[in-house]
Amino acid sequence: MKKILLFIVLSIAINIHLSAQTNLCSTALPFSTGTVYNFPIGYTPGAGAGGGLQAEVGPNYGCLGGLPSPAWYYMKVCTPGNIEIYMHGTATEDIDFACWGPFSSLTAPTPCTALLTAGSPTPTHWGAGPSPNYPTLNMVDCSYSASYEEWCYIPNAQLGKYYLLMITNYSNVQQNVIFSQTNALAVGAGSTSGVILPPNITSNSPICAGDTLKLTADSIPNVQYVWSGPNNWSSFVRNPKIPNATAMNGGTYYLQVAGCGDVSAENITAVVIKPIPNVVTISDTICFGDTAVISASGANTYLWTPGNLTASTLKLTPGLTTNYSVTGTSLGCKKTATASIKVNPNPVVTANDAAICPKDSASLIANGASTYIWSNGTINPSIKVSPTTNTSYKVVGRDVNNCKDSTVSSVIVYPLPIIQLTPNTTICLGGSTNLTASGGISYLWNTIANDTTPTVTVTPILPLTTYTVGVTDINHCFDSASVEVTTIPLPVPTISNESDTICKGSYTTITADGGTSYLWNTGEITPSIYVKPLNSLIYSVTVSTSLNNIICSAVTSIQQNVRNCNVIYIPNSFSPFGYNTKFKPIGDIVITKSYQFAIYNRWGQMIFETTDISQGWDGRYKGDYVPAGAYIYYLKIDNGYEDPFEKIGTVTVIE
Repeated sequence: MKKILLFIVLSIAINIHLSAQTNLCSTALPFSTGTVYNFPIGYTPGAGAGGGLQAEVGPNYGCLGGLPSPAWYYMKVCTPGNIEIYMHGTATEDIDFACWGPFSSLTAPTPCTALLTAGSPTPTHWGAGPSPNYPTLNMVDCSYSASYEEWCYIPNAQLGKYYLLMITNYSNVQQNVIFSQTNALAVGAGSTSGVILPPNITSNSPICAGDTLKLTADSIPNVQYVWSGPNNWSSFVRNPKIPNATAMNGGTYYLQVAGCGDVSAENITAVVIKPIPNVVTISDTICFGDTAVISASGANTYLWTPGNLTASTLKLTPGLTTNYSVTGTSLGCKKTATASIKVNPNPVVTANDAAICPKDSASLIANGASTYIWSNGTINPSIKVSPTTNTSYKVVGRDVNNCKDSTVSSVIVYPLPIIQLTPNTTICLGGSTNLTASGGISYLWNTIANDTTPTVTVTPILPLTTYTVGVTDINHCFDSASVEVTTIPLPVPTISNESDTICKGSYTTITADGGTSYLWNTGEITPSIYVKPLNSLIYSVTVSTSLNNIICSAVTSIQQNVRNCNVIYIPNSFSPFGYNTKFKPIGDIVITKSYQFAIYNRWGQMIFETTDISQGWDGRYKGDYVPAGAYIYYLKIDNGYEDPFEKIGTVTVIE
């Protein structure tokens, strides 16, 4: 199994030459230097690689292991030297080749069988340049690589000798093979010619008298072209031209080529020169809107322009004077003539269009004629109309020749602007609201400042105020609309407290009035709140009233002062028999959660205790007065809102 090798090749072709493939060596086609060959190589649908028509039996095919779909070409060397031929498949699929030579002739003895020899072994030569394995016997190069591109190298091609090249389609994939000599311009390169076969010749015959006769021949490098024709005409140009051909130039033309020591056989082509028809036309003159008749004669078929009409006689109604070209054809030869239609013009009537707003009027004026009549019966050039909807008016005008034209004048009635306006609203007295209008491009409010913006901010002071806005739209139509703003008076709130100053930790009531709903800065919503501030605070309340779901509010506040009432003084001595006959704490002890006052002797024995802030120790223990001396007291006061107050000290009892 051969590997498939893929390469990308960029080839610049000087001349593209298409050839039909030949499967037999004896029918090999010529190959010439300077020509790029492009031919569809044979393949058999459905067959695998190596399938298809095989080469004939007899020659030694050297390195080739398979011979599917062979294509044969021969080369006659006109310049000795090295020849390198590059070939590739257009589908980038595998092709192979073998090349033999040199041979003195392609006829007797034919080299297509026993003279196609090769030595053994004959390895594959792939790539450009010479190979050390070739030539071997009559084989000068051979490749059985798996690539879609190949290089055939003929070293020192001999002058006047022949070489044979066979290309095979091993991949059996439908594709073209392109090949050419790539070293044609190199120093010491050889060249080939295939002039034994005459080139194909063609002409642009049949042609009409007066045309240029063009003779063409296939391009073959390094040859001389010899043409001959009727009335002893001759030329040595490959593609000669005979301008302004006449019937005398009709007949048979011959071509031979000579080069590389050979002369080709003659190739012939027949040339026919046809006569030109004599085309005669008839013109016409009409008024605008009438039908003209023009005609042509003297030919078999006709083609008119403009219009691409084909009748010999035409009935036409052009809008202005027009020249018509007609081409008459007989036996494929043509002659062109001209027929004209002269058109006397009608007047060009114009009238203006108009656009109005409802209840306005429009003036329509016609121009371009002598007399006028409008579709509403008016016979003046101008009319004044006041339609309520879009309306068209037709006017017919006639000139001094009674030729007429008409036009339509359109009156567009724009609608009034569709105004969208803020609905009637209610606000609190002293407040502001935005009024917005839309539907136009300019606005005018009846405010004090005569505002011209779509949105205005108003602060009405009356219980009911009407605001009007005039709106002009893009069509300059005007309309107006109004909105009412109702105001609700603000509440007049009052606030009071039971006392402007309370003791710290005491409760008091603060009351507001003047509205239907209340919101205190404490979060409460009742008219009165019961508070116990620890410090002097300002209490504020928002007092609100409502109407039509509009809430109006006012804020008032009051300061509640707080003082610390628990100021305590404890004497350091007392006399049960003097003026200070009871020992207890002295000061502002107003609010307490709990109260404890106790007396201890020096041995730690409790001799007095009370929880009544008004009760003191009279100096007695179990009914008897205690001896004079120092005693210990303990005081604890818990007011319920801060840490308890505790104090231990001594007091001296004096007799």
